[in-house]
Amino acid sequence: MKVSKKDVQASFSGAAASYDQAAVVQNEILERLLERLDILHNGEMPLLDLGSGTGLAARRLAASVDLQDYVAVDISEKMLAYAGNILGKYKCVCGDAESLPFADNSFATVISASTLQWCNDVGLAFSEVLRTLKTGGLFLFSTFGPDTLSEIKACFDSIDSNPHVNSFVDMHELGDLLAAMGFADIVMESEIITLEYPDPMQLLRDLQATGATNRIVDRSRGLLGKQRLNKFLQEYQKFQSGNGLYPATYEVIYGHGFRPDTVNNPVQGWQPVKFF
Repeated sequence: MKVSKKDVQASFSGAAASYDQAAVVQNEILERLLERLDILHNGEMPLLDLGSGTGLAARRLAASVDLQDYVAVDISEKMLAYAGNILGKYKCVCGDAESLPFADNSFATVISASTLQWCNDVGLAFSEVLRTLKTGGLFLFSTFGPDTLSEIKACFDSIDSNPHVNSFVDMHELGDLLAAMGFADIVMESEIITLEYPDPMQLLRDLQATGATNRIVDRSRGLLGKQRLNKFLQEYQKFQSGNGLYPATYEVIYGHGFRPDTVNNPVQGWQPVKFF
């Protein structure tokens, strides 16, 4: 199912000021991604932050890298402007992961945290990253898998047949796409992160505050309505845990690969992928 890039841009632009406080799971995932970067990164620059949002990665990296060699790209100009207000002037570009506005062989490292799920063609985004990486360059990313927000999916499935949660690509398919595009030494991992809320409405409010709401083109565009919202909240009661809290499940996928000396034709030379 395709997402509307225009709607994605508008949604995140509207959430620029509220994102940092509400993005609990995204912040945690970024921390875990940067821990992997500490292990994998050889210090070579420049570094591209793909889907930089409010500049959280830059704030974490400011003590260890020269932000003159750091480039932020995001689909939302308001997100970039918000980050600039906090960090001061640094290199930022408004752009789409599926059509990067950079020359070939531009970056030694590309990182992307919780962004690729907004792509309509993840393989195209991978090929764009590979194109802009230098030989030997590292690509490190996190994204969400199909079990993400499974509770919300189940509740809405009992109400209607419309898509209410974005679709997410399976870890094995992502690994295969990386290999197909020509990446080498690929490693894929996944984990489950569960947040707990005092009530389901707080979960919905947090999703709204981060801009991470349903942007599928074929979604229902009408308001949820009081009756359907009450039905949703009633259905969510079945997930209430023994401590009285309500879980929200996130399947988090991490992956990395390197640009080899010679890039294979995108439909040839598939390589083995390690899955954890």
